[in-house]
Amino acid sequence: MKTDQARQQITQLTEWFISHQPCTIATSGGIDSMLLAFIAHQAIGEQARIIHSTSAAVPSTDAQRITHYANRYHWNLTLITSDEINNPDYKNNPVNRCYYCKSCLFTRMTALQSGPIVTGTNLDDLGDYRPGLIAARENNVYQPYVELSITKQHIRQIADHLSLDDLKDLPASPCLASRIETGIAIDQHELSLVDRVENMVKATLQTDIVRFRIGHTHNEVQLNPQLCQTLTDQQKEALVARISTVLTAKLSERPIRVTDYRQGSAFIGIKNIKV
Repeated sequence: MKTDQARQQITQLTEWFISHQPCTIATSGGIDSMLLAFIAHQAIGEQARIIHSTSAAVPSTDAQRITHYANRYHWNLTLITSDEINNPDYKNNPVNRCYYCKSCLFTRMTALQSGPIVTGTNLDDLGDYRPGLIAARENNVYQPYVELSITKQHIRQIADHLSLDDLKDLPASPCLASRIETGIAIDQHELSLVDRVENMVKATLQTDIVRFRIGHTHNEVQLNPQLCQTLTDQQKEALVARISTVLTAKLSERPIRVTDYRQGSAFIGIKNIKV
C-alpha cells in the first residue's frame, strides 16, 4: 500500500514539474528539498535549476551532500550567496529571523530569472512556526508538496521507494542560526564554531543527532535522549572539556551543559503559526 502511494505521489510530482518548467528549486541539503530536486531533475532535466545558498548558516555536511548528488546525478546546480548574514534585521536574531533569511534567498533567486521558485515545504510544516512562509507567500513561491498534500512521512516513504538510502532516514538539519538563542546577534564566526563542535561531537559519539546551542546564560550540547542517558558524569565532563578547547574566550565564559535534544529550544518568543 505504501509502495503504491509512493509511486502515485512520484507521478504527481513529476507531472507537476513538467507543467511548471523551467523552475528554480531552493535546496538546503535536507531530505525535503533534496528529494524534490532529485524528482525535478528526473522529470525535466536541465529545466530544473537547483539552487543552493552557500550561507555560513548552512551545516557543512549539507553542502557536501548537495555537491555529491549534483555530481552523481548531473544536476543543473548553481551555488549562490544570499548574503543574509549582512542583513541587520537578520543579524539581530529576532523572533522572525527566518523571514529575513528567506526574503534574502528568494530575492536572489528571483534575480536569476529561471522560472518560478520552488521549495520543499511539506504539509506538516504549515502547523509549525515558520515565518519564512510569509516571505514565500510574498515572493509567490511554489510548494508542490503542500499542493499535493505530501507530508514528512510521505517524503521518507518516497525516498525509500527510490532507494535513496542516504536520504530516507536523514535527521532534521535546520540552519545553524537556529542554535543561537533569540536576541543574541548572529555572528558568522560563531556559526562556524557551532558547525565545528557538532561535527566533532558526532564523530566522537558516533551519533547523528547533535545540537550545540548558544544561550544568554549558558551553552548546551543536546544529544539523542537515549544516548545522553548512557553517558556517565565523567564522560560528559570529558566531552565538555574537549569542546571548550575550540571555543572563543567569550563562549568559554558560559557553562556548558550536556542534555537531551529539544527541538527549537533556542527559540524565545511568541509563536504565531498563522502565516
